[in-house]
Amino acid sequence: MNIRTALAREADELSSLAWCAKSNWGYSAAQLENWRSELTITSDSVTRYPTSVAEEIGQIVGFYQINTSKLPWTLEHLWVRPSVAGRGIGATLLADAAVRAAGAGGNFLAIDADPNAEGFYLARGARRIGEIAAPIEGHPDRVRPQMLLDINQPAQSLERTPMDARR
Repeated sequence: MNIRTALAREADELSSLAWCAKSNWGYSAAQLENWRSELTITSDSVTRYPTSVAEEIGQIVGFYQINTSKLPWTLEHLWVRPSVAGRGIGATLLADAAVRAAGAGGNFLAIDADPNAEGFYLARGARRIGEIAAPIEGHPDRVRPQMLLDINQPAQSLERTPMDARR
């Protein structure tokens, strides 16, 4: 796997990957459509914000984007293609985002997590600092966990696999 800086011309492919990954969590087509703008990566955002992709055999299998316009910096996107999920790609991308933010003088990454991703972030050292009401049809009590990742922690804790986190 290779991690590299995303190119502005890849914005549509990144948007498709985000849509595919989010739909893998069982959300309805109507709900996904409601989130279309949030799942759309623009060439402008790729140019403006740190955005990196994970590639395998020339194919993008995951990416992240960090919003640097506010402090602490916010992990806006971290998506992995469902067909390769569970192989450590997300953990590697998160570790890379942390190194990138730390190299710019940051201490934390804020994360507005999908409820389905909370366990992933907790297993890598993030802590829940709050929640935002995010009801959807059929789930009126749904919330989005608000998390904070200390990016000065040792890299191995960020790269822990889910299996390692259960030990």
